This record gives sequence, structure tokens and C-alpha cells, in this order.
Amino acid sequence: MATDRRFFSTSQIELVTAVLDRIIPANDTMPGAGQIALEFLDDVIGRSPALKRSFATGLSEIEVYAQGTYHHDFVSLSGEERDEVLRHVETAQPAFFEALRRQTYNGYYTNSRIIELLGLENRPPQPNGHQIETGHLGLIENVKKRGTVYRVV
Repeated sequence: MATDRRFFSTSQIELVTAVLDRIIPANDTMPGAGQIALEFLDDVIGRSPALKRSFATGLSEIEVYAQGTYHHDFVSLSGEERDEVLRHVETAQPAFFEALRRQTYNGYYTNSRIIELLGLENRPPQPNGHQIETGHLGLIENVKKRGTVYRVV
């Protein structure tokens, strides 16, 4: 990750990477979200005061619950323990968790590396992309016959 972070502190990087990797774990062919979506997430959060507050509270809740329940920080926990912590946080901080999940997916599935690994073309869909079917304008004839139904001011 670049050193010019917008939100995450150096000490939070390991925590956030571990959290992202539980949301979208790596497998034989695909990297985990911690490797792909971290910079995206940092940038998005760094641009929004509301997300900054939400993520500061949510990340704190992850560590507090991990310490209180398992007496270890989140990154030291097993996969099952991490999942339990995240389930608790999802219930305790639903707005944070929804933003975390949404932005993780956004950062992961819009990444050019992931797009290519999924076998998709890394290009915008328009204007050089998909062909658009020509519409059948005869379907709007009744609307045209009705004439003007608004007052010109």
C-alpha cells in the first residue's frame, strides 16, 4: 500500500487486511480482499467524514470484542474466532458493517486484476462496448397522439 494513506494508520493495516480477508478470502486462483481492496477502502473512507467516524468506531469494536472475548487481538485469532467477532460487530454496528462489506466488494470487484482473473474484459461497457438494440419507437405512438399535457411557462 502507498505511504500516503487517507485514513488507516500503520497499526490498523494488519487489522483491516485480516478483516477484508475474512470477507473475501483468497483461494487457489483468486487473491483475498486484503491484498486487493485495502487502498480503495482507505481512499473512500478518507474522503467521507461520516465513514471516518463509522470506521473508527467499527474497527475499535472489532478489537475490543476480540480482546474481551478471546484475550487476543483480532489478527491473532483463528478463522472461526475472527468470524465470530465479525458476526458480533455486524449485529452491534450494522451501518459500519454494511459500509465495510459494500466498499470491500466495490474495491475488489472493480480492481483490474480481479476483472481479468474473472475472465472479463477490463474496459468500460460504453461507448465501445456492448451493442445497444434499436428500440421500437412505434410503442410510444399513443403518447405522441395525446399531445402536450403540460403548461409551457
